[in-house]
Amino acid sequence: MTNAFESKIARIFKEKGYYTVVSAGSRGVADVVAIRPNEILLIQCKNNGGLSFDEKQRLKQTASTVNAKGLLATHRNGRILVKEI
Repeated sequence: MTNAFESKIARIFKEKGYYTVVSAGSRGVADVVAIRPNEILLIQCKNNGGLSFDEKQRLKQTASTVNAKGLLATHRNGRILVKEI
């Protein structure tokens, strides 16, 4: 089951022209994968806080392996923040 925040992030990137896939159950390295020609984004969504050291390393390593960008999406004070890892 996907959570509302992951679905919202997927919708935001879809509106920007990406094909998006949400990882059900959030067991993979990325909660959302966003793809458009010549660009792959692996997005980890966190409702509260950031990534642990291990999560950050896995995201960086996987993104590097598939020539993608690793991103962290969070929200604070009603605003969505997305930053590259």
